[in-house]
Amino acid sequence: MPKKSKVFGSEHEQSYNKALGEALRLVSPLVVQTENTGALVGSTKRPDILITDGRMPPVIIECSKDRADADKDAVAKLGTVVRESRCEVRTCVAVHVPAKYLEVEAMREHFTQDERIYYAVHQQGKEKRRWPAQGYVPGNVRDLATLISAAANPKEEIQRVATEVANLVNESAHLLKELPDDIRQQIKDRIARGSEMKGLKTAMVLWLNSLLIHQRLSQVSEHVNVDPLDFTADGPVSHAELYKTWSGIQVVNWFSVFGIATEVLKLAGNADPNITGEALRKLVQAVHDIELTGLGMQINVGAELFPKLLDDRKQIAAYYTQPSTAELLATLTIREQDLTSDEWSDPELFAKRWLADMACGTGTLLRAGYKRVRSLHNFYSAAADEHTLHQHAMETGLIGTDISPIAAHLTASSLALLGPGGPYGRDLIGWVKVGGPTAAIGSLEYFKASNLGDLFVRIDGATSGDDKDVSIEDRSLDWVLMNPPYSTSAGDGSAFDIAGVSESERRACQDRWGEVLKGEQATKQAGMAASFLALAAKKIKFGGRIGFVLPLTAAFGSSWVVTRRMIERDFIDVIAVVVAAGQALHQDAFSADTGMEEMLLIGTRRRGNNPSGCRIKCVTLGTPPTRPGEAGELGRVIQEVADMVDDAGASRPIMLGDEEVGQVYVYETNGEGLPWSALGVTKPELAVAAEQMARGVLGGTEFDSSMLTMESVLQVGPTHALIGNHVNGAFEMFKCKDAADAVGLDRSLWQAKCKEQTRLVVLPTHKGFPIQGKDHDKVRATASSLFYARGMQWNSQSILAATTRRRVMGGRAWTSLDHDDGRVLKAFALWINSTPGMMVQWTQGSRTQVGRSIIDPKAIKQIPCPRLDQLSDAALDGAVKDFECIADKKFKPACQAHCDPVRHEIDAAVVKMLGLPDNALEAIAELRLMWCREPSVHGNNKTALRLLAEPDAK
Repeated sequence: MPKKSKVFGSEHEQSYNKALGEALRLVSPLVVQTENTGALVGSTKRPDILITDGRMPPVIIECSKDRADADKDAVAKLGTVVRESRCEVRTCVAVHVPAKYLEVEAMREHFTQDERIYYAVHQQGKEKRRWPAQGYVPGNVRDLATLISAAANPKEEIQRVATEVANLVNESAHLLKELPDDIRQQIKDRIARGSEMKGLKTAMVLWLNSLLIHQRLSQVSEHVNVDPLDFTADGPVSHAELYKTWSGIQVVNWFSVFGIATEVLKLAGNADPNITGEALRKLVQAVHDIELTGLGMQINVGAELFPKLLDDRKQIAAYYTQPSTAELLATLTIREQDLTSDEWSDPELFAKRWLADMACGTGTLLRAGYKRVRSLHNFYSAAADEHTLHQHAMETGLIGTDISPIAAHLTASSLALLGPGGPYGRDLIGWVKVGGPTAAIGSLEYFKASNLGDLFVRIDGATSGDDKDVSIEDRSLDWVLMNPPYSTSAGDGSAFDIAGVSESERRACQDRWGEVLKGEQATKQAGMAASFLALAAKKIKFGGRIGFVLPLTAAFGSSWVVTRRMIERDFIDVIAVVVAAGQALHQDAFSADTGMEEMLLIGTRRRGNNPSGCRIKCVTLGTPPTRPGEAGELGRVIQEVADMVDDAGASRPIMLGDEEVGQVYVYETNGEGLPWSALGVTKPELAVAAEQMARGVLGGTEFDSSMLTMESVLQVGPTHALIGNHVNGAFEMFKCKDAADAVGLDRSLWQAKCKEQTRLVVLPTHKGFPIQGKDHDKVRATASSLFYARGMQWNSQSILAATTRRRVMGGRAWTSLDHDDGRVLKAFALWINSTPGMMVQWTQGSRTQVGRSIIDPKAIKQIPCPRLDQLSDAALDGAVKDFECIADKKFKPACQAHCDPVRHEIDAAVVKMLGLPDNALEAIAELRLMWCREPSVHGNNKTALRLLAEPDAK
């Protein structure tokens, strides 16, 4: 056994650098140099390890026994210039070396045996940053290599270049506006885009994409003779020469990349070679900008540029996955234990394994999935064969379909760009039809068919003369990665409301959608996301895994019950990931521009069905992952922590370096699709307490041995659509002018008014006038003096249930609740406005908007409720007295419950009403403060945050 070195000197450090460099070469295709004295321009400083590769910017690794020295050395290398490439170093990795180290041979063994090393990333963007902020991330050599490949360029640099390129694309598109009218129309028709300018912009993206792959092939391909682009030319680019080159490339292959681009190039160039040449010159400049920063293999034209051209993406609920989200999801979905080492090392693994995205957009998820598989292949293969791996991936292993021809085209192109330049046969990336005589519904047709015809050949000119099918058999896929459209069956974002589909076709597609869902595990009311999730469950093989980006309503909405039940019964190893409320909106959302809370859902298809459900590892993160490389590391750490906890109610923090970035909580379902109440809760103790309260237990004391549902205790009134101001409504509603106007016939508690409705007793807000021909008496019979808030805004509203002195109708914001015994209504008003009552509702409501909990009328019926109708007369009479004492007292907003004396008073009244021991108030006080600290409750309300920050907050 080698002797251990007692002192870690420069000689040992150099040996360590050399051993680490050798290990990196073994697990990745990175070009690694160690101890290169003349590597940096104008500097005698010698990088410990220099990573240089034509596919990415340079990265320096600095190693030291002393953590501070490792960081100091790494920061010092930022901004230096590599002599060979003249590229600036924007990323350095600090590696912490243990104080005692083995000799060289043992060091090699240390790395090859998958031992942990510790590292941190320093980057120079707009300012210098360190990740993680404190401490070092533990990982093996493969993890380090994967991180380096993905994080070589700071996010700010990618965004800067993408913005510059987008401007050049716009400029080139405006140049083409000078083409003859008929040519512009033909270009728009070929590209199948809605408006002329949208068609021209998209054409420029296609040309840019082709130019990037042209340049890539000129650098690496042995199969085509392609000259590199001339970045020094001042004049217009010859469209004729470019057309000849691109046509020659297609003879070998890559027709899915160059087909449409070549056809449009010929149209524009023949019409006006000068305008076309000037447009191409701007795009060549864009390629030059991308190449100068080493982004050729990192920037995804489809993901970075195409979404900016989609004016209608919000209308059709087509949101594009952030690259960091894709990396996180791919890491959690495609796991090392999925295959044996021999299977991972097989370059033909994609001839036997299938990865699919049936709403692929521009291919961000398929791209991330391929990179994940490639990384594992490189690690396990002694001589990685990326040519064969990529060929089989393109021909059989990667399956993608989309309703947008250009999006699908860019998917095929971006996947082609990931290869080393070798040819491949026809890919399985397809454009699928919506509308038409058969009312086709895109990829959802896979519910009824295993093969869908690809429409590419009808747009880009058939290169082989025969149509191709994209086949997905049931139980055939190993992995599914998807961010499906969130379109619903009605309203804004309505399904199939897309360019080129008539209103009659859209209605026919809606009907077809309903037909194919018969007998499936989804409803139209849940929207298309639920349908695609059910489709993936049908196509994934037993033991295969799905990874989805979904709206957060999937975890809570009543329309998702059927689909949640499917997940609970048909899947195991389920992980659900959210970001603490409000922290992942807008630019940092899982998807771009949704403006809504989302979740990631990962699960393994079990063989057979388990009616008793499964355990879900609920992951709540403090902030969203926003940078490639770091997102993959986060996914790896999440999986490691999730594997450590399995018992129901167990939890564990997620650590990156010395920083806690989230926590994992094990939530046990019952197989019935109830809301996943623990998801998004930042404190595991609160999740446990909330679940216990929903079962009738508070602070270890049982107050109701069999909590019922609200509809078992109270009569739940109708939706506002049946009451008024709707096609089916019985009344036309008008606002009450004042308090006097609030008294009279057909009054309604219609609207939520947070500044006025701060007491248990409120005034009606609207008056109704009967609409002729409607059943007014039936609606009047639903009037009550108790009402439930359907869209509770915790950070501004004060009461979850309101009462009126006279019986009135419900409305848009308030649903009526009734009981024959008026005492029960007042007892319920106390209960639901208490801390325990609000927390029970909070576990059931959808937390898709910051500080808000939304519940539809059907879901209200299923909210757990104590058997208040079975309380003794003494308890009910006491509840009435307490109600009257509190009725006219003003509450603070619910998010300030911890410092609201009236809320404390109502909590005491509920403890007495339910017969709980006095120490229950202590338990409520702790939960009250913990609950108010939840982001989904305070919603970043400034007053609430200030009060919570006070030292004596309680």
